[in-house]
Amino acid sequence: MKKFVLFAGFMMLAMPVQAAFMPSYDPQETADRVMEVKDANHDGVIDPTEFEAMALHKFNKIDTNGDGVISGDEMFAHRYAGRSEMNIKTPSVKNNIMNSIMKRWDHDKDGQISKDEKLEPARNEFMRIDRDLDHKITRDELVSHWERKLSDLKKSQAEGSGKDND
Repeated sequence: MKKFVLFAGFMMLAMPVQAAFMPSYDPQETADRVMEVKDANHDGVIDPTEFEAMALHKFNKIDTNGDGVISGDEMFAHRYAGRSEMNIKTPSVKNNIMNSIMKRWDHDKDGQISKDEKLEPARNEFMRIDRDLDHKITRDELVSHWERKLSDLKKSQAEGSGKDND
């Protein structure tokens, strides 16, 4: 009985903590921040080139040797640089992590990540946001996108909580 009471008390304390880890954001504010960062010419719309510019900048930052492709070592260094909690002591652990990274990004399995492979997710995201398919993202489309994401997050939280929503 004592164990049950302790467990129940712990669960009551843990539930608010779990909710605190879930991100929350305002779709309006998020859309404004995205417009501020990605609408380079400040014309009120984001075109595909502007949208991809950040991903391209990140690609160039990761490609430390400037050869136009990202190796597993470069991607690993980018992802895990300065992360002491990883405590990667053996080459086999590092190799497993690099293989996992490359499996996600190296679609043509040539052992390196090309610009097209790295930009593909940004291009897909652009198409998901550009609902009217005019090759321009407006602030309203961004707000709708972030509202959908927030709705999906809330739905996922409700489904994961074990609550019956009928």
